[in-house]
Amino acid sequence: MAPPRNLSGQAREREPGAARRATLADVAAAANVSTSTASRALTNHPRITEATRQRVRDAAELLGFEANIQARSLRTNSSMLIGVVVPDIAIAFYASVLKGVQSVLEGAGYQVLVMNTEREAGHERAALRTLYARQVDGVLVATSGGFVQGDVPVVFFDHVLKGAGLGYTAPDNNGGIATLVEHLVEVHHHERIAYLGAPVAPSPNVDRLEYGPATERLEAFRLAMGRLRLPVVPEYVVAGDYEWSEPSAEHAVAQLLELDQPPTAIIAAGDTLALGALRELRRHGKRVPDDVALVSFDDPVSGDLLTPSMTALARHDRELGELGGRLLLDELRGSDPTRRGQAPTEIRVPLELVVRASCGCARHENGDEDETT
Repeated sequence: MAPPRNLSGQAREREPGAARRATLADVAAAANVSTSTASRALTNHPRITEATRQRVRDAAELLGFEANIQARSLRTNSSMLIGVVVPDIAIAFYASVLKGVQSVLEGAGYQVLVMNTEREAGHERAALRTLYARQVDGVLVATSGGFVQGDVPVVFFDHVLKGAGLGYTAPDNNGGIATLVEHLVEVHHHERIAYLGAPVAPSPNVDRLEYGPATERLEAFRLAMGRLRLPVVPEYVVAGDYEWSEPSAEHAVAQLLELDQPPTAIIAAGDTLALGALRELRRHGKRVPDDVALVSFDDPVSGDLLTPSMTALARHDRELGELGGRLLLDELRGSDPTRRGQAPTEIRVPLELVVRASCGCARHENGDEDETT
């Protein structure tokens, strides 16, 4: 076999020892630590100092060391793999949550395997069984109603099964919707407020779903309106589709505008619904916010660049993923043995209102900075 060549095309001699694959013992010797310390450093064990961890990483990179995952799995009874199951990876929310999960778990030495279910229970069952077959150490799930339990720790997020697994992380849907309603009523004096959400009845593709944001946000809207002694007009409660798609929001808003007395304000339960609503309002020649005010539960991507800029709740998607990742990591590390046998942990992420122009706060149309309340 011809010797390897460098970029100039010149043949170069093989370096001594290059044919032999570097071992963990080589890395430990180069970093002047024990083999066990090198192993812990490469898996981000919490008892290893950052200085030692970096020294071992540098030695591993210099030697071209690649861990034998299968051998480590047999030795430690851990695959160092975590499964994440999401309904729709194309949705910005789930992509951001995934980044949060990865930052926590990959920082602890785990690799993340992502499964997309297209919001179908059958796909979710298949995804979970595949992950269990791969012997993942744990899973994080935004369920679409097809959850099946394995023998590893489970954390839910966003779409959850209450009372199952270690617990769940989710936005503060009650507080967020209440903030939007109160702003429209107390600041802008709206009374005819419509709610644009997603269907609360289970999809035909869902086996069971004890909790979902569509259900909780609608309930929160009814409660907030009741506290302010305002009626919830049945015709003012409309829904898009199970995918929370923009076209479905356009159709729902068109129904609102056909009413003899249409609403003066719309609360969209998600960013894609808000964008569809804005498009349909424009199509009907409605001025936002002069004719109809519009606010969104989720801040759309570049919501400050829309015309008008969108009043919405600030996103904490990545934080939600980080919290879920830490909840799972604590269980895997056994750092809180008192948790065993206790009720699942419920973590709610608080949301703040970002005031812009679509609600009627016209001062933000002049290029002023957003106001967070």
